[in-house]
Amino acid sequence: MSFSRNVIMVTKDTERFPHRQRNSFRLTEKQNADSIPLMTESIQQRISKLIQSTGKGPQWVSKEIGLDKETLPKLLRKPDQVPSMRTIAALAKFFDVTEQFIMHGKAGDEVQAVKEQDAAQPEVSSVQATTSAPQTMAMDVPVMGTAAGSLVRGAFKLEPGVVDYVRRPPALMGARDIYALYVEGSSMEPQFFPGDLIYLNPHRPARAGDVVVVQSKTSDHIDVEASLGVFLRKTENHVVIGKHNPAKSEVSLPREFVVSIHRVLSVNELLSS
Repeated sequence: MSFSRNVIMVTKDTERFPHRQRNSFRLTEKQNADSIPLMTESIQQRISKLIQSTGKGPQWVSKEIGLDKETLPKLLRKPDQVPSMRTIAALAKFFDVTEQFIMHGKAGDEVQAVKEQDAAQPEVSSVQATTSAPQTMAMDVPVMGTAAGSLVRGAFKLEPGVVDYVRRPPALMGARDIYALYVEGSSMEPQFFPGDLIYLNPHRPARAGDVVVVQSKTSDHIDVEASLGVFLRKTENHVVIGKHNPAKSEVSLPREFVVSIHRVLSVNELLSS
C-alpha cells in the first residue's frame, strides 16, 4: 500500500511504525507529528492513532489482524474497556510496536517527521526498544485448557495435561504456578472473546468483582470444568459468578464440587513493570 506525499514517523529510543512491506503505513503531511501518544493518552487513543495511520477504519484493521471486524470498533466506543491480551498482541505485531507501548505509551518520546528522500531506500530507521519485545519473553507459561465445553453455562473442559506453552508477560517474570487458558463461548463478551488467552495466578485471592475461573468436578468420571465469570459471592452452599451474556446473568456452582477459584490477571498486571 502506498500514499502520495508521505512522511515517515520515527521515534527516539522506542518503537517505530511498521517496516514490513505488507503493513507499511505512513502518516500524510496533513497529520500531526505527535501521533505517537504520550502516557497521558488512553489505550483507546493510542490504538485510534495507530489505526488512523493506515488510512483505513477500525473494522478493516480488525479483520487484518485476525479479529472479528467489530472488535476494534467496540473497543474504541468504550473508553473504560481494557482490550484483551489477544487484541493487544495482534495490534503490536501488526504495527511493529511492543505490547507495552500499546498499553502504556512512553513519556518523553521525541517524534520527528522525516520526508521520504528516495522511494527505493529502506524505510526502516534503527531504533532501540526499551521495553520487552515479545521475542525476548520466555515461552514457558503452560496452557492447561482447550475451548471445548458447555456454551450454555459458558464453561469449558480442562485437559489433564499441558496443551501448549505461551510467552510470559514482563510483570510475571519469576511468578510461580502461572498458567493460561483459552476462552470459549460468548458469555463474557465484550470483555473476553472466543479464542482470547487469559493468564491466571492461583496464589492471588479473588475478591468480589474480580474475573475468575472456577474449576469444578462433579464426579471422578467427569473432566474438570472451568467456568469463567465475575466473582459475585460465596454462600454456604454455592459459589456465584456473573456473566455478561445474557446481561446480568448468574451461574451458581455447588461448593461441594468446586475444586478451585483462580483470579484472572488483568492486562495492567501482565504488562506493568
